[in-house]
Amino acid sequence: MAQGARKRLAELLDVSERRGSFSTRIEMPARALRIEVDGVGELPLPLRAPVAKKLIAQARQARFGRGEQTLSDTGVRDTWEIAPDRFTLGGPDWQRALSGVLDGVRRALGLPPTTVLRAEPHALLVYGKGQFFLPHQDSEKDDAMMGTLVVSLPSHHTGGELVVEHAGRSVTHRASREQLTFTAFYADCRHEVRPVTTGYRTTLTMNLLAERVRPADGTDGGPVADLTHCLAEHFTQPAEERYSYGRTQSAPPNRLIYLLDHEYTQRGLSWDRLKGADATRAALLRQAAGQADCEAVLALAEVKETWDATPPYDRYDYYGETEHYDNCEDEECEGECLLDPDGEPGAERRRSGDFSDYELNDLVDDEITLGWWTRPDSTGGEQISLPVPYAEVCATTENKDLTPYQSEFEGYMGNYGNTLDRWYRRAAVVLWPQQRSFAARAEAGSEGALRELRGHLDTGQLETARSLARSLAPFWKHHGSGPDVALLFAAALRVAVGLEEADTAAMLLAPFVVETLDERHATDLAAAAARYGPTWTRKAADSWFGRVGAYTGADRTAWLESLPGLCAALRGADGDGEAVAAPLVEGAWQAVEAQLTSWLGVGREQERRAGLERLGPTLAHILWAAGPESADTITTALRGLPDTALECVLTALRTAPRRPTRAFRSLAGHCEARLTTALALPVRAADDWSLAPAGACRSGCDLCPDLDAFLSSRTRRAMDWPLANDKRRHIHSRIDMAGLPVSHTTRRQGRPFTLVLTKTNAVFTRERAARARAETDLAWLRENWSGPHD
Repeated sequence: MAQGARKRLAELLDVSERRGSFSTRIEMPARALRIEVDGVGELPLPLRAPVAKKLIAQARQARFGRGEQTLSDTGVRDTWEIAPDRFTLGGPDWQRALSGVLDGVRRALGLPPTTVLRAEPHALLVYGKGQFFLPHQDSEKDDAMMGTLVVSLPSHHTGGELVVEHAGRSVTHRASREQLTFTAFYADCRHEVRPVTTGYRTTLTMNLLAERVRPADGTDGGPVADLTHCLAEHFTQPAEERYSYGRTQSAPPNRLIYLLDHEYTQRGLSWDRLKGADATRAALLRQAAGQADCEAVLALAEVKETWDATPPYDRYDYYGETEHYDNCEDEECEGECLLDPDGEPGAERRRSGDFSDYELNDLVDDEITLGWWTRPDSTGGEQISLPVPYAEVCATTENKDLTPYQSEFEGYMGNYGNTLDRWYRRAAVVLWPQQRSFAARAEAGSEGALRELRGHLDTGQLETARSLARSLAPFWKHHGSGPDVALLFAAALRVAVGLEEADTAAMLLAPFVVETLDERHATDLAAAAARYGPTWTRKAADSWFGRVGAYTGADRTAWLESLPGLCAALRGADGDGEAVAAPLVEGAWQAVEAQLTSWLGVGREQERRAGLERLGPTLAHILWAAGPESADTITTALRGLPDTALECVLTALRTAPRRPTRAFRSLAGHCEARLTTALALPVRAADDWSLAPAGACRSGCDLCPDLDAFLSSRTRRAMDWPLANDKRRHIHSRIDMAGLPVSHTTRRQGRPFTLVLTKTNAVFTRERAARARAETDLAWLRENWSGPHD
């Protein structure tokens, strides 16, 4: 099984020669450095308090980064800072001494001999009594930055220790009183400066840059042959499912993802700037990949693990009695003190931000997604989104042995809970066989795949392009919508036209949604329709719309506003634009028709009218985009709807274009005729209390006919109806759902209680309001739509 190969590969890399540390410290005589500061002059070393005070007078309050922001908060960072353009470093032996320090740092951090480090001054910092810097992680200020070098100037002070931690380990560095102290650590290490208790702590911070790489001398060997064998086995043996439950074995994995130990940014992720053991392991994997005929890239991974976890306390003691949080003295408390006051009911109180004292029991679930990777030719990288299956992942250092950047604990909730979610950011080496290169990359990033297919088409390699395009079918999935996806659709559309193969072209375009289409695509859409025919085009359009009645949201509304412009561009393009425009209009109308039918079935008048009026502008856009045949179909359907549909149609007419089409004029005439007929009906008599029946319910009960008889009666205004509880509830629901002007209360006397129904004066006020609206609408129609109607 492939798991054995992955396990052996992780073990082989665990015993690689240069593991290195995440932090190191070197001391040297103070005379090696001469530092001059504007406004102060040359600093005498060791540094005394009067000079430190002069430095503070020239400094500003230090700031720190949080995301994209640069902040100043003495509750997080309290120190003084002098910018690098205000001091100079020198001395007869400084460059030689610094070169020796950097070489020592390289070796201690486990970087390969091919790496050359450079230190770039960043700031001069002065910490006085009580000043500090809370735990944080340095941002990478340069593409080549891989760590930080802190040069502590000798001085007589106490406190101010530099604490560096990584992967559950930490080291505390204290500065020398007589010598320069060089402390180096990787940029992804969390570190803090503890409060200074006496004196002044003065440090020079420098960015560690992996500036260039020496040529390899061929001596950097390792277990390459064994690793090569592991890769060959991994890519030829069936992939192992974590929970197979007797299922048949699957195909071999497409990739191998080896998780590295350190964090990196997109700017800092390259083969030349890997840290510690990562550098050694990646170099070995890269050599093995070459011998196994595989490609290797670097990637950034987002990891989430869900653990069954036990808090460091229990809600009940040995005898089942309730325990309490800290010193709770409330005798009435039943353990509520253990609930998180800021969380959801039932969530256990969180005792610490990182939950490092919780005991991890069983791994419930994990998710690993690659979000960015370098290109195989090392010419930059690209954003991707690739969920990684269990059978493709291995690591020498388990996630649980690293420090998560976020944790969330959910206490016991009755039938689930006591779970701890932990999130990590890790880098990875990703490998795949050369012959599967196209599919491996295409599954993660569609843009690169389409670019390669386009290249084959442009150079006349049609069969190669078709073969590679067919290989996308197993994983070519939903792409969503938005500006980036619109560009992706444009690329897929051009490839689809160039393939001259209908089924493969349809497969390439099927995952997109209709909101992706805009006027920029009109030329290629018309060309595709001309090449593959109207039947193919209609099926493609159906796939873009998805299931009729499905929720579409704001994106669909915005797209419908652009539909007239898109259809006009299609009809003006070379090819068969009408073959695309017609199914787009029909698909849009089907969705709106379904919503229209749904709103017509709502009994509550205000709710129904508001919903129908919201549909009006959308209906106008569809009619404006429709060709003559589609427009006739839509207007015929609208004419057959009840008068309540006029609330939608009139809104559409109010938002119609200045030069309306025949369809709008036809609907205007239809609305005028319906309103004229309605206003010709006699006004309700003062003693006429009749209402339209609510109709039979779905269950066909014997109560609804009696309700309809009461509603239809001209003379009956009230009705006392002895009914059991469930029958009363049914009538309450029927009246509320229909929005009837009938009050319904329960008189709780006797058995069963009596449901009292009373028709309200809204019977008359609603009709008067509807008649007034009809008069206003008819006057508006005659003023704005006068003239002959079709």
